[in-house]
Amino acid sequence: MDFLKFKAASVAASPILFDLSRTIDKCCRLIEEAADHGTKLVVFPETFIPTYPWWLWMATSNTKRLELYKQLFKSSVVLNGQGFKKICKTAKENQTFVVVGINEIDGMTLYNTQVFIDDQGEIIGRRRKLIPTGEERSVWGRGDGSDLFVCDTAIGKLSGLICYENTMALSRYALYDLGAQIHIASWPGDSFRGQPRDRVDVIDLTSKYIAFEGQMFVIASSAHLGEDELAFYKELDPTIEGAMTTGGGLAGIISPFGEYVSPPVKDEEGIAYGEIDLEIILDSKHMVDSVGHYARGDVTKLIVNRENTSPVEFKSGQKNVVGLTREADDEDL
Repeated sequence: MDFLKFKAASVAASPILFDLSRTIDKCCRLIEEAADHGTKLVVFPETFIPTYPWWLWMATSNTKRLELYKQLFKSSVVLNGQGFKKICKTAKENQTFVVVGINEIDGMTLYNTQVFIDDQGEIIGRRRKLIPTGEERSVWGRGDGSDLFVCDTAIGKLSGLICYENTMALSRYALYDLGAQIHIASWPGDSFRGQPRDRVDVIDLTSKYIAFEGQMFVIASSAHLGEDELAFYKELDPTIEGAMTTGGGLAGIISPFGEYVSPPVKDEEGIAYGEIDLEIILDSKHMVDSVGHYARGDVTKLIVNRENTSPVEFKSGQKNVVGLTREADDEDL
């Protein structure tokens, strides 16, 4: 069994609000910048493309929310569209793996999605947030059991969860059992103080615990609120004055012992770099292996349903639409 050692990068950055093309361009520039530092894996925040919908937690009318939803939909991602293919091409050109959070269009529904891309530019995994949190349910559909998986790659076994999914103990445990070695914890970041807790502290605490509990590396990536976004939201809801500022979020890489392998990026845009040494997992598993010698399946047991629960199944094979002869493209929306 090989235990690789390589450099990874976690990005804290602001999207270009409602601008798919420019946000994709920014994503590609950051991949190139990270690759110039010798990284083999670059991780981006939750719904980085094209943005996280913070208006859900603000004092806006239903009419305005519908308007914003349509604006978000029209600037979101079709996975086989030319826009997203540009990210895949950049990953291939720079020979690096990429995990990026997107607002994904499937049919006429949006999903909060993590996309895993290998160093050949191929999409090797797409998972959707299992349960959007609170008001998020008015924007995103839900994932299902097929979204609990591990990508077995040349640099290690990659898993992922989004935001408060990372608090779902049973989902985490399923990923541990699937052999996850490097876990991607995606967050929206930001400094919006709409709830009585510090978002950076929550990301820090949760990500460290997952690393320790699962005896694996965790790469936490969250967004940073930029000046343009802040100005947009202040105009949208003046009552947030003082409760929302630029900055927020955290990006960092954590060892299986719950410690940062290098200083994280906090409250600013930037890239956190750090070494992933998979052999360290052996050191941590020697004492505690949560799904191995430290488990008691005779006392407590997890049962996981990993079925795809799509409401329609075409028995004759993949669905196709007569007359549709070209791939969907982001520009068609």
